[in-house]
Amino acid sequence: MVLLTISKAAKKLGVHPDSLRNWEKRGLIKPVRLPGGQRRYSMDELNRLLQSGQLTDGQEAVVLYARVSTKKQAGVGNLDRQMERLWQYARENGFIIRAEFTDVASGLNQKRRG
Repeated sequence: MVLLTISKAAKKLGVHPDSLRNWEKRGLIKPVRLPGGQRRYSMDELNRLLQSGQLTDGQEAVVLYARVSTKKQAGVGNLDRQMERLWQYARENGFIIRAEFTDVASGLNQKRRG
């Protein structure tokens, strides 16, 4: 079983580490405690929390992802326009935006980061 630190778990979920502490107080998540008192979170526990629907108050949470193939396309604003459209769509449909990611890389490149 892989255990994540609070900062890595928070980054995976797209939230602040304080959110994980608050969720623990509310009984929504139960971390593993090390002998020194540090919290560690299993991926199973994080996935269970996400799938429970308890974090969104009935609203769907989404992650936004936009990609262009070249720096030239990004330079003329294509990447920004994509992200603006995604934000607008999410707002219009009442989604909670958990995180956003952008890429400037070919969709054919299987070895790009992330």
